[in-house]
Amino acid sequence: MAASPGPEGRSAAVWLQAVRSHLATSLVDGRTLEILLGVARQLPGDVMTALEIRLGSEPAAVDLSLRLARPAQALWMAERVSSPHLREFLRGWSAEPDGPASSVWLEFDLDREPSPPAVCAGLRGRAEPGWVADVLLPRLHGRPLTPRQRELTEACCAAIPEGARLLYAFSLLSRGAGEIRLEILGLDPAGSLRYLERTAPSALGQIAEVLPLFAGVERLHLSLDIGERISPRMGLEGSFVKLPHREPGWRGLFDRLVARGLCSPEKRDAVFAWPGYDSPAPGWHCVRSLSHVKVVTCPRRAPEAKVYFLVTPLRKLPPGGAPRPAG
Repeated sequence: MAASPGPEGRSAAVWLQAVRSHLATSLVDGRTLEILLGVARQLPGDVMTALEIRLGSEPAAVDLSLRLARPAQALWMAERVSSPHLREFLRGWSAEPDGPASSVWLEFDLDREPSPPAVCAGLRGRAEPGWVADVLLPRLHGRPLTPRQRELTEACCAAIPEGARLLYAFSLLSRGAGEIRLEILGLDPAGSLRYLERTAPSALGQIAEVLPLFAGVERLHLSLDIGERISPRMGLEGSFVKLPHREPGWRGLFDRLVARGLCSPEKRDAVFAWPGYDSPAPGWHCVRSLSHVKVVTCPRRAPEAKVYFLVTPLRKLPPGGAPRPAG
């Protein structure tokens, strides 16, 4: 494999190696970490990566995502993905760096048989529902949406109120069902329920049940999956601008997860020990930070909580220094 972009041609694995001592085995066991490193060796070394970690008591797979923010990164990945339509999408996106999509995320589901990654486009601002349904998602998907899927997608986009917007659009084709996902930013708790009243009223009860967990969060996201119907599986995400050592709201959020039995005290403490930074290569720093918490709900199933860790290579540390571990 040709050298990856980034510091001295290193792959993303160099950063995971650098942070492995900060990944408590209660969150990522040794076998899972080796699987992550194997995938990361095939990924560019100059990108932000994210680890999706389940917070339940049972051992679970950890998924790996990477964020493509520059054309060169997308072109490098386009030469290495097996899916022709994903290759075409990445090349097309790299030719429009100032277009409606500001970034691309690729998510590798490590608990599945090897397959193309799920792909997600991050949007710069409010997007026209017709463009999302007729242009963006077919490009991500590699084929047009079905008539019913298109109808539901356009209706869900059109129902987003002023002050909120579509933040991410996903193709979940690699997971086999052919669904797409919409992730909406800017709905407060009451606004989330009003939105679901218009689009997916059957999900009101399950979302209302978990909304109190996110009391006081600064950034609330609602996600829904669409196939021939709107899936009963819903996601609610929350985060804060500042990291835990400067924002007590994180502690309250995790204490509520623990009280509901969605996270163990051991895992909560391991999460708060994560933020910080390492300097594994001359002139480079590897920043460890928290992105957000997600709670997935589905009828007749207990909610599932996840936390998302970020690993970011930087030439310079942020103003005021990098985050330190929080007590």
